[in-house]
Amino acid sequence: MKRKTEEFLRKGFFVRTQRSVIFSVLFVLAAALAAPALAAVDGLPPVVSPAALADRLAAASGSVAILDARPSIKAYLAGHIAGAQTVGVDSFRSTAGGVPGTLFPWEMVQLVVRRLGVTSTVPVVVYSEESDIEATYVATVLRIAGVKQVSVLDGGFKRWTAEKRAVTAERKPVVASTEVFTPRPADLITLDEVKKAVETKSAVLLDARPLDAYDKGHLPGAKSRFWMKDIVPAGQPDAGSFRPEAEVKVELEAAGVTAATPVIVYCNTGQQASELFYTLRYRLGYPNVRLYNGSWLEWSITPGLPKEVTPPPAS
Repeated sequence: MKRKTEEFLRKGFFVRTQRSVIFSVLFVLAAALAAPALAAVDGLPPVVSPAALADRLAAASGSVAILDARPSIKAYLAGHIAGAQTVGVDSFRSTAGGVPGTLFPWEMVQLVVRRLGVTSTVPVVVYSEESDIEATYVATVLRIAGVKQVSVLDGGFKRWTAEKRAVTAERKPVVASTEVFTPRPADLITLDEVKKAVETKSAVLLDARPLDAYDKGHLPGAKSRFWMKDIVPAGQPDAGSFRPEAEVKVELEAAGVTAATPVIVYCNTGQQASELFYTLRYRLGYPNVRLYNGSWLEWSITPGLPKEVTPPPAS
């Protein structure tokens, strides 16, 4: 009798243990499945609409860090989205080695970012007058500096006000963060690496400047892709906003740019090219894209480097 009782107890313990393990596994699986949904709720897409940002602010005003990248501080002081701080593209760069627009060392860039109170836990939304190169430059620098959650406001301040959304002149103190960010310097490409890519023809080079600047002189083999081609032109609904990704993707593929293609984008100083970089890397999700910060202003003053000029059309 004693032996049967012990055997019964052992079986009962085994069954309870099995149930406990099964419930634990189910709990872990449920948590894992729920995690992406929570991330999708807490995060924001690379390009956020004014309506989505307004809804987010209405739900919780402190849940987004907003940066106003418009060049004019007077415009910012006259009116901005509530909670926005002003930061210009030149907060992150200066002339170095005779090359204008060179990014500061990462410790200086991150100092600026921390002064803005940016952390890794609160998404950042950057806007300028429209979906323009001030917004994409600041957003790109933040991303490369190690800020993981960065979005650009589609259509910028112009679309925000056109939709009659609230603005304010009120400013409030912001506490600097102590965040330690891990930069992504591999997103940038150096002069020597560009030289090698040009020599070996191992990447597609996209020149983001206007066509007339491209024609006067560009990197050998580069293709012209003026950054404003990605923006809805004036006179159309939502002018100044980003064009649909599907349309842009078709045009880029016609130029030989795909998700599998190594791509180098450049302009004069990296600012215009930031729009191409942001579109390719974050809007389209192409992984093998790098920004040449030195761009044409570095390439053109470096002795011994080849240059191409577009010949005038035959008369």
